[in-house]
Amino acid sequence: MKRILFVIAAFVLASCSHQEGWTLVWTEDFNGPQIDETVWSRVENGKSDWNNMMSLRPDLAFIEDGQLVLLGKVNDGSSSDTTAFVTGGLKSRGKKSFMPLAKFEIRAKFNNVDGFWPALWLMPDCDMPKDEYAEIDIMEHLNSDTFAYQTLHSRYSLDVSRTDPKNYGTGPIVSGDWNIYAAEVYRDSICMYTNGQKTLTYPRLEGKEHQFPWPDYPFYFILSNQLEGNWVGKVTDPGQLPSELRVDWIKVYQWK
Repeated sequence: MKRILFVIAAFVLASCSHQEGWTLVWTEDFNGPQIDETVWSRVENGKSDWNNMMSLRPDLAFIEDGQLVLLGKVNDGSSSDTTAFVTGGLKSRGKKSFMPLAKFEIRAKFNNVDGFWPALWLMPDCDMPKDEYAEIDIMEHLNSDTFAYQTLHSRYSLDVSRTDPKNYGTGPIVSGDWNIYAAEVYRDSICMYTNGQKTLTYPRLEGKEHQFPWPDYPFYFILSNQLEGNWVGKVTDPGQLPSELRVDWIKVYQWK
């Protein structure tokens, strides 16, 4: 039994201890006068919980003081949007994506609003097989929680098990201030961090179909400010708005 426990412990340590192997390959510091449209597109309105309040209004996604600002507001009727609230989001789909093995880091902050669901995440920048799914949620926050979620979604985690192995972790954050969120994608595991503290080690399991698809696809960024939804609930006090998600920088590292 001691031998088995030692092997398990050694695997967990080895799968997330490669810090010296990363090379910085891309930085987005939002220091330009406006959003770089060679990298980013605005998120259009959709039918999903995360984008059904999205608007293309320029006042909801812009650069200020070297930071990306994404806002959520009460719909004032100044555009053709018909939703109760309007929010801003950016995506790099078709413009900037990265193949694992990679490390993704984002420095961001947001305010606390009931019904506010800021998220920083990655999706495959390609057409996936219909029976496959791969998503990396580097950060999600709900309402006034003092922690952030970091989650991995695959067809296995959605259809078979979210606990064997556990597919999410939580990390404490400095509420209303800057925090750094990271995901490291290896061939044998994915490791998630909040402010340098590991929140999740998700291992590849042999013989489990669709359990570990991430290294097979290039991933693009989605940065989203969303109001309301089944998970986060309702905006209980519109007077708390605007909701605000600020991103200071994004860094991507590749394995040497």
